[in-house]
Amino acid sequence: MLWGMSRSSNGKTSRRLRLFKRREDDLLERSFRSCPGCDADVHVFADVCRHCGGTLEIALAG
Repeated sequence: MLWGMSRSSNGKTSRRLRLFKRREDDLLERSFRSCPGCDADVHVFADVCRHCGGTLEIALAG
């Protein structure tokens, strides 16, 4: 009987050669910035701080 199995499903642990060290994803850290009024973390695209109500400027990448 022939079983349809992929190479990765054979139960063996793979021993790949790692050329690059895997870094932790910093997307979450890059998604927030500090409010200049109350120093709370706000989303980078927010135009109003929900903690103090202060207006925020959306910083453009330059």
